[in-house]
Amino acid sequence: MRRALRWLNVAIALVTLASGLAVLGSDLLVTGYRELHRDALGFVVAYCAAQVLMVVEFARDGRLVPWLAVAKALAACLFFASFFTSGLYWMAWTPGRYVYQLFVWGEETKVGLFALAFLGRGTFNTLNAFYFTRPWWGPLRVRRPLLGRAVTALPIGVAALCTWAFLGLVREEVKTFSPDAQDVARIVLGDVDCEKVRANEGKTMTDLRQRGERRYRVEITYGCELTRVLVQDEDGRIGTAAEPHRECCRQGF
Repeated sequence: MRRALRWLNVAIALVTLASGLAVLGSDLLVTGYRELHRDALGFVVAYCAAQVLMVVEFARDGRLVPWLAVAKALAACLFFASFFTSGLYWMAWTPGRYVYQLFVWGEETKVGLFALAFLGRGTFNTLNAFYFTRPWWGPLRVRRPLLGRAVTALPIGVAALCTWAFLGLVREEVKTFSPDAQDVARIVLGDVDCEKVRANEGKTMTDLRQRGERRYRVEITYGCELTRVLVQDEDGRIGTAAEPHRECCRQGF
């Protein structure tokens, strides 16, 4: 079990490292890439170094394994704490951005991203840390069984909560998604140009659009990092579309 889990962590770190190296190479070799994505070169290098450390330590079962497992779980907690605010920006800004893109299965569904975020970063990282820190909490269950059970119930509860949240979001998406509203969102986003982004940076504008006999409420949140369009039909179901417009806000553009 331990061996399999270690090598699973190695595989995850290798995929993430590949994304980080791709970003680093693009920052250094592709003209305008670094400015477009606003990458901090030092952070990208540190990110890649952290993934190398993950690969080495989990591969050789080093003494840092439990600490790294806990670090991954804590990073997941920070991610969830800001998921509905800056979490989406992190997906676009992180050097691991290409990993997230693997789970973007089209604008019609967010199931892939939900699975990566809640099952991967949430459930897996929590249980991963729980397993590798067993030497820390194991003796507590022997010396003080009641306290030990209470302590170990916490990560199990967190993992269950992440799984429940994933299933809930999937059910909610099925109930609230509208293909027609999605089409309208794509059309509206396609009409957003640099002039509109620069004029309304940081603002949220609302409007009503007509398509056939149906009306749609449109909400556009303008931003260089990410411009999002939310469309709601008359039945209350929604469609969304989003894309970055960093090229609109380059220095001197």
